[in-house]
Order: sequence, then C-alpha cells, then structure tokens
Amino acid sequence: MRAGAALPIDVLGPVGRSVDWQRLAADHWDRRPALLRPTHGAGPFEPHEVFEGTVAAAHHTTADADERVRFAVGPRRLVEPGDLLPRPEDGSFAAYDRRLGRQLGDTPFTLAVRDLHAGHHPLWARERAFLADLWDRVGQPLAAVGTTLCHGTSTPPRPDPRAATFLYVLHGRHQVHLTGPENRYWTTTAAPGDLLYWPADHEHTMHAPRSPATTVRITVPRTPSPPANHVPPQGTWSAVDTLVPDDDAPDDLPGTLPPALAATLGHLRREARPAPLHRRLAHEVLRHATDGGLRPAPAPTRPGYFTDDDSVRATERVVWTRAGGHRLVAACGHVTRTGLTARELGALIGRLNGGEPLLVGELTPPARRLLACLSAFRAVERL
Repeated sequence: MRAGAALPIDVLGPVGRSVDWQRLAADHWDRRPALLRPTHGAGPFEPHEVFEGTVAAAHHTTADADERVRFAVGPRRLVEPGDLLPRPEDGSFAAYDRRLGRQLGDTPFTLAVRDLHAGHHPLWARERAFLADLWDRVGQPLAAVGTTLCHGTSTPPRPDPRAATFLYVLHGRHQVHLTGPENRYWTTTAAPGDLLYWPADHEHTMHAPRSPATTVRITVPRTPSPPANHVPPQGTWSAVDTLVPDDDAPDDLPGTLPPALAATLGHLRREARPAPLHRRLAHEVLRHATDGGLRPAPAPTRPGYFTDDDSVRATERVVWTRAGGHRLVAACGHVTRTGLTARELGALIGRLNGGEPLLVGELTPPARRLLACLSAFRAVERL
C-alpha cells in the first residue's frame, strides 16, 4: 500500500540541441525518475523513420522474426497477423490506424517490435548519436541496449525489469505511475516529444490509451542477466542445465569421440589459441567502440563500386587495431580485415577521419577493397 502523496517528478529542459544529460547523470541515474524534454527535432527518434523501421521489421523474414514482431488483438496474440501489420503503402502510422479501424473496428490491438534499430540505419544512427553524450557521462553498457516500438490501444508489454528505461512518446499521451524503493511513487503524463526515464529498480504501470498511440522504449541493462531465482538442478554443473554423472564412466565407452564432437572440440582448441582469441576479443572491442551499444547493428549493404575518377569521404568514424597478426577495421558496429600494412592503414584512416576527400584512382588495390567494404558499412560515401 502506498503511503503519502505522489512525489513531484523532475522535468529537465533542453540544453543546446540535446537534453540535460549532465543533470540526469548527476542527480537521477540509477536513483530516481526524470522527465526530459528535448528541443523540437532533437529527440532520439523521428516519426517517419520509426514507421519505416516498423515496416521493415514486419516484412523482413528471419529466423527470429516471430519473436521480434508481435501483434495482439485484445488479449490474444496472433501468430500470423498477415495484413494487420503495417505496409509500405500505408505511409504513416495515422494511415495505418485508419486501415486497422476499418478492419478491427474498436477492438483494442497492440503492435510491438523488438530491436527496432536493427533494420533501419538512419534510425539506428540517430539513436546512437542521441545516446552518445549520455555514455560519455555514465559509461556505455557492455550488454546490448534494446529499442522496442509499442503502438496501439492496449497496454504495452512491460520492459525488462533488469534494465533502466527511457520511454519516448511519438503519438498520444500516456499516464505513467512509477514505484521505487521504500514505496516511493510518482505519477506523470508524458506527451509527444517527452522522454521519461526510470531506473531498473522502479516498477511502472501505464493506462491503455483511448486512441492509437506510439512509444519507443530504450532499455539500458543495469544488472546481470541470468534468470531471477534460477537454481541449478541437483547433479548439474554450475548454472548450465547439463547433467554430470557422479558415477564412474562405463567400461564399454568408445575410445574416440563421435565425428561431430571431435570436430567441435578441434574447433574449440583452435579458437582458444592466443592469436585467434586475441582477434576475437579485438573484434568485440571494435564493435563495441562503434555501435553505441545498439546491437545488432543494421546489416551491411552491398560493397561499393568506385571508378578511378571517384572521390570518397568518410561519413562515420573508422577505427582499427592489430590483433593476432591481422589488422582489423571497424565502423558502424561492423568489423572487417585488411591486407594493408599498419603504416598504410594508419595513413588512410587518418585521412578519412580528418574529413579529407580521397581520389580512388590514387589508392592501392587493398585500400580500394577496404573502401568498398566501408561503403557497405555505410561509413564512406561517393562525392
């Protein structure tokens, strides 16, 4: 039972073209909620990009597509929602809502898209740039940051309780109740353009909107992610639910491993050697340094094709390192390997990151191949 009146929630106004990350980090991060109000056009998401990202996720067939996109009518989740998902010809959430109104009438519905940033590069880049100043103050999390769209007239699904949450409102108004430690609670109404933050140890409830509303949630991992209250069964090794026999091995076991297990063990031994392990660790460090925590990053496009007369320049910061005898190069959350020497690579990337246009005809074949790959990462463009 709650005691006392609801506490006032701090409203943090804009600072320049961003939000007051300094005050959020100093006074609210992991402590208490805050309502941030970016300047117009300076929020983490743009409505048309969000709609395009939603359409891309709804019509992109992958192994995890059923888990990424969920559609429910009332309390019932539809396994195959078909034409109830947004389509390119809808053009906007408003037009999509009008079409659903003709199909569903007043029946409440919910559309949820997980990892929204993964299918739309401009949306991913905008969100990454928005969060960069926050990471400068509180540190970029090692685990992936989530981006989930919620659209409809039902109560949206709850976010991960182990993560801090930023709720950005695109359409509609949302009344939110937050409860923190020691039974403290806050009540606020978030309007379009508002960004509501609450820590991982705070619970929240939201009222279902009367008309279709759109929010995007950014979830930032703050605590370890093993399942809560998970106790390994008796006879298991650590937290892995694989039974380990306590008795002696039978006498009739074969003297060799089955081919599949032998191949797996051989692969593990090769990858655990110092050079491959160093390359794998460097790969993850470079990816972490360029993806802003937003994983998975949008997939690369086709490698660019440049003629001798083309000039290119960098549109993203490019980083590189030596690892296990290789030179690894990264941009936009993707990593590749190059045959350039360390000196050649340092000079090339120095010119790219310095904003200098490069004439393709003056570059060596390995440098041109690297530019083609960076073009697929969306890190360079033709002038």
